[in-house]
Amino acid sequence: MNASGLIRQEIARVFAKASERVEAHARCGPFSLRLGFASQDLADMFLPAYIQCAPGTIDLELRFVAAAHHDLSALVPEAAERPRLLIEDGIYSVWQPAVIPVLYAVDLTARRGIAWLPKGEAPPWIRSRPAISLIHAMMRETPWCAVHAAAVGGASGFTLLAGEGHSGKTTAALACAKAGWRYAGDDFVAVDSETGQIEPLFCSARLRPALVDTFQNFIGDTTAVSDFNGEPRHELSLADLGDRIGGGRLRATFIPRRRGAAAVEFTPAKQSDAFRALLPTTAYELPGWPNEIAAKVARIAGLAPVFFADTGTAPMEIPSAFARQLERL
Repeated sequence: MNASGLIRQEIARVFAKASERVEAHARCGPFSLRLGFASQDLADMFLPAYIQCAPGTIDLELRFVAAAHHDLSALVPEAAERPRLLIEDGIYSVWQPAVIPVLYAVDLTARRGIAWLPKGEAPPWIRSRPAISLIHAMMRETPWCAVHAAAVGGASGFTLLAGEGHSGKTTAALACAKAGWRYAGDDFVAVDSETGQIEPLFCSARLRPALVDTFQNFIGDTTAVSDFNGEPRHELSLADLGDRIGGGRLRATFIPRRRGAAAVEFTPAKQSDAFRALLPTTAYELPGWPNEIAAKVARIAGLAPVFFADTGTAPMEIPSAFARQLERL
């Protein structure tokens, strides 16, 4: 049996066993998911990141299992220390070894996917955007693209906040959410490359400890803290925002950067700047179809005006500055 046939067989076996202890429904970008967790621990690990919703039409059934529930070691490549991507015969599968390995696989024909954790746990950045690579695979034949950006929106429309890590995307996104804006994410969001519609993928955020005081009355007193590779983060679930977790139409792309300004300052930028800000991490984190990703990101970069945004030294001044800039457009 070839590799794709074996993966399809193992996915079917996981679903046939019907081992989920916890079941939930969620919306993730343009898709509706039925989630099954083989244990309460797995549900506690991943479910806070999802935007839960009432049952409805299901685009993807997704099961989270660990080695204690299913032995899927036959799907691990021989060189287990190396990442592996397989795209073949309607199967998309990613093996991510790292210190804490994870295997993702989806049968795109049956619309069934699995996340398998050999050690029963996952790194914090995977917990904050669980199974995003499978959502990426589902988007392949649509105009939608998962892009590495934050996104928030107010009365004048939505802005994508694009840039590398530590550029200020999370600070700006949480400041706007605290000020009452709609929140679509601080890490990856879904964007329709034809219409500019933005939709949230998850309701999570990852906040540096230095900013806790700024957002304490917004995020609450107790948040889980991860310290992976010496980068501590408060792992947040913003599910309590309710209807304020949502999307809207792209009005502008802001590229946050810190250049020492006391107050928020905007400088005109080019579509190519937005493309360079959006593409590298998007393509790196979402394996498969790099040319198609680049084409979608190029279209997204050209849908709206682009500005560099020095976000200043007072985070809670960001929302009003963003609102004024969007109103001018």
